[in-house]
Amino acid sequence: MNSVKKGQVILLFSLTAIFLLAACGAGGQEKNLSENILIYANLRESGPDREAIDKFNKTHSDVQIEVRDYLDAEGNEDKTKLLAEIIAGNGPDIIDMGYTRDALTTLLPYRQMAKGGYLEDLWPYIENDPALGRNALLEPPLKAAEVDGGLYIAFPSVRINTLVGAESIVGDRTSWTLEELQRAFASMPPDSTILNYSYNRQDAFIYISCMSLDNYVDWETGQCRFDSEGFRSLAEFVKGFPEKSPLNGVDPTDYNALMAVNKELADRLHGGYQMLKQTMIGRLEDIQYLDSIFGGKASFVGYPVEDGSIGSSFYISGRSLAMSSTCRNKEAAWDFLRQTFLPVGKSESTGPIPINRSDYELSKKCNVSATIGDGSGYEYAIRKATKEEEQRYEDLLNSIDKIELCDKTVFDIVQENLGPYFSGDKPLDETVDLIQNRVSLYVNENR
Repeated sequence: MNSVKKGQVILLFSLTAIFLLAACGAGGQEKNLSENILIYANLRESGPDREAIDKFNKTHSDVQIEVRDYLDAEGNEDKTKLLAEIIAGNGPDIIDMGYTRDALTTLLPYRQMAKGGYLEDLWPYIENDPALGRNALLEPPLKAAEVDGGLYIAFPSVRINTLVGAESIVGDRTSWTLEELQRAFASMPPDSTILNYSYNRQDAFIYISCMSLDNYVDWETGQCRFDSEGFRSLAEFVKGFPEKSPLNGVDPTDYNALMAVNKELADRLHGGYQMLKQTMIGRLEDIQYLDSIFGGKASFVGYPVEDGSIGSSFYISGRSLAMSSTCRNKEAAWDFLRQTFLPVGKSESTGPIPINRSDYELSKKCNVSATIGDGSGYEYAIRKATKEEEQRYEDLLNSIDKIELCDKTVFDIVQENLGPYFSGDKPLDETVDLIQNRVSLYVNENR
């Protein structure tokens, strides 16, 4: 089964599917488990956070967490079975919502589950927790994860996913359109590239379009706009990238060849022949590093969007957990989930950005004078951040109101149907009509 069809089966919330799946997938589950048992849903082949579960079980004699794996015969996540049980009211108490990977989300359909009433709002628990409260947490990432004012997911840290360029080329802004991007690129020297020289069309599609696909879907109304001029321009733009990377023939086992490629890529970036760098910002020192790369002030312009919104997003780092709205012992479940938000008391100098505010403040102080290299021969001086650098970091973080929850099924539908257009086998008009119809069907089945 291809990924598109699988995604549609997974998220099919029609009454017929609900009862069929519930009968097949949940009929044998215990419907009246004791409140002394909390079921933890695991979708990862690598398993859950055993250390956290063991710690909870050792400190709670009255309630224990048991892990229930939702994996198929090949060890891959079985979202169909899990969602069937949740819909039927026989689901787990604590849900590992998944994780982000390769710039795409593998999360369960978080927003749809929250809107459907299957998840518990965590804000009341945070506000009533004597060790937490809203002021104890970094609100921008949590606000970005809200659904209709409720927070239904817990995660310990984030990074900022963005595109960065020299302010002298791309301007001092945090948002731009595709047309503005192309206008800035026109000022670059001949033989320049927009992104990394090694990127092919697939890379460009992931990094340029993933952030913007949500702009063409209104999950509230079910309306889609893939037949708009904005999406047409995006498809034409991505088609302009090479099908294969110019470095496709490099032997991955040839160390010297790989080092030469790394040096070439760094030379192009430092020499002003690459306009944008795709990056994940996870520490204050990244501001200095990016300024050094571009030989002046770096601008966090972000991915091109057509609606004037911020072009950067938060990217969840670490496990994301949720509490089922039918949880048998919500106070005990919160006692487990709250560990996600509690201070660790230390901060890794390499990031990511902690959600706990005291850890976040500590992370900003965790910068020391050092010289670092990137393996290409270039070195960067890192020192205590200036007030201006700290303010730029804070301004960027506080400006972001999106979290990386790009729907993978929408992504797969778009990518699959753009293939024939990119190869010249199908015209653009027919392509966008097909994408519009297929995504609209999927969205209206699952909103």
